[in-house]
Amino acid sequence: MNIKTGSSLTDRTSTKKIFNMRKILTFAAGLIMMTGCAQKSQKAITQSEPTTITWIEDKPGPTLQPQKLYPEVPDSLWAALGLEKGVPSSMSCLLLQTEGKTILLDAGLGAPFSQLLPKLKEKGVAPEELKLIYITHLHPDHIGGLLKEGKVVFPNAEVYVNRVEAEAWLAMEGDRSKLAKSILDAYKTHLHLFEAGDTLEGGVKSIAAYGHTPGHTVFQKDSILVIADLIHGAALQLEHPEYCPTYDMDKEAARESRLRILKYARENNLTMYGMHLPNPGYIK
Repeated sequence: MNIKTGSSLTDRTSTKKIFNMRKILTFAAGLIMMTGCAQKSQKAITQSEPTTITWIEDKPGPTLQPQKLYPEVPDSLWAALGLEKGVPSSMSCLLLQTEGKTILLDAGLGAPFSQLLPKLKEKGVAPEELKLIYITHLHPDHIGGLLKEGKVVFPNAEVYVNRVEAEAWLAMEGDRSKLAKSILDAYKTHLHLFEAGDTLEGGVKSIAAYGHTPGHTVFQKDSILVIADLIHGAALQLEHPEYCPTYDMDKEAARESRLRILKYARENNLTMYGMHLPNPGYIK
């Protein structure tokens, strides 16, 4: 009897241990599942925000470019295109928001009519908060807004300019280069010179489009292609890219760049945003 009783107690003790072990294993499995769910939830929360780009019309439109800017275009072509009164255009900048960064692409003319700062305010961007500015080239209508009464407008911004472009304007003589030199000097402690082909902060790729100016650069972010001054008069140049405006400093190089970049955009199904495209500021 004693042996039988002892055997029964041992069986119950073993059963209890097995039951407790099962409870421990079940609890541990639950913890693992909860941890996995928490990690998945955290990943979902920390996903990067989508890329957005905003067209900012610096000069209130509509804007028409006169035919005299394209002296090689015959009257018959103007008539055929229905552009006797001029070519629809604009004077614009772009605001790119990507990978948690806010990037201003060019800064407009900085004239009394300029809408850049009010438009940035509408987007919740104060001048002192802007950290990145990418310049396509150093013509006045793209950099004038960087200074106001000789003082920097964006004191905390890092300014990126193509090295070829910066060096060309610094070497240039006469009044034409005065503004470019002033701005490069004013932002010298925040100035970064890049090479064509470099990828800048925010995953923005720089692409050489020389000709309009010595170091004219276009920028690409995913399917967005910022073509800067590759196109001045879209209604004319998209159909006839061989025609150059008088603004193109090296017409042969500008023509080659225009043909090459337009082909690249078509082949890669990119949306082109430009500083002189008419409202809404982009073409597909």
